[in-house]
Amino acid sequence: MVAAEGATPAKPATASREDNLTYDLKNLAAFDIAPVPSGTDILAYTRDSVQLLVNKVFALPRNLIEEGTVVTLPAEEVFRLPRAKPIPKEKPQTRWEKFMEERNMKKRKRSKLVWDEIEEDWKPRWGYKSAKKSEERSKWFHEVGQNENPNENPFEKKAAESKLLKARQKLREVRNKVEASGGKLRASVPDLKGGNKRGKDGLREAMKRAQVSSASFGKFDRLAPNETTNLQPKQKKGVAPVSGSSEKERYLKAATRVLSGDGPVNKHKAAKIGVSQDMNEKERSRVARAPKKGKQRRSQQGGKRHGKR
Repeated sequence: MVAAEGATPAKPATASREDNLTYDLKNLAAFDIAPVPSGTDILAYTRDSVQLLVNKVFALPRNLIEEGTVVTLPAEEVFRLPRAKPIPKEKPQTRWEKFMEERNMKKRKRSKLVWDEIEEDWKPRWGYKSAKKSEERSKWFHEVGQNENPNENPFEKKAAESKLLKARQKLREVRNKVEASGGKLRASVPDLKGGNKRGKDGLREAMKRAQVSSASFGKFDRLAPNETTNLQPKQKKGVAPVSGSSEKERYLKAATRVLSGDGPVNKHKAAKIGVSQDMNEKERSRVARAPKKGKQRRSQQGGKRHGKR
């Protein structure tokens, strides 16, 4: 066969280097632990190594099928290649997966496009400009029925029902995960002892949770007669008891830091503020002790005060 003009000539299926590779044909790998001599063409050296591996693979027993020629890889491996991460654990089946397995149901992939009867066109099943969005846009009015309240907003009611359905679905998902891991979850009362009955402990625990489920943690809720409260006392910060010597040492450190100018407080400004406050206090006390000039009297009608004429 003559190569076309300008085309790169095909290289032979033989290698020019020595075959000192260790093969692991099950993993289609070859290992060369010998050091590469200096001045070696790395690209040509790598090409010869890959050619040796391909020759070994095609030396295995071959079979001819409709797609082409295939080889049978050996069952034993030479090297046990380490994993970067542990083998993933098998996920437990959910309630829906168990239901499908019992009835021999297979999960089918749904198409991304659906027929929109409102706009008579193919639309995405979900997302932007989906068929659900066009359906919501078409329902811009609501005809009030005979048994419906005319003063009630039907769109707000529908939005609340949609939120309720989403919350229920989330609760079902959490329940399925708990049941798949071997536990049991009930929305009303926790199962503390693992039995089918609630029991006294379960009711007590449910009452404790209900008392602190409000925004104020049950502080302003009404209590039944002889009902025990579960109010949590507030913890004050920075009021731990200290000894007199440690308190004195802390104050001395703070005063030394202020007077030395190392801290964030400007000692000159603080001194001016202290002097001005002291002067203001002295002035107020002097004005309060000063005698009032002239006698003042109040009229019988409770009018304004007048000085002595």
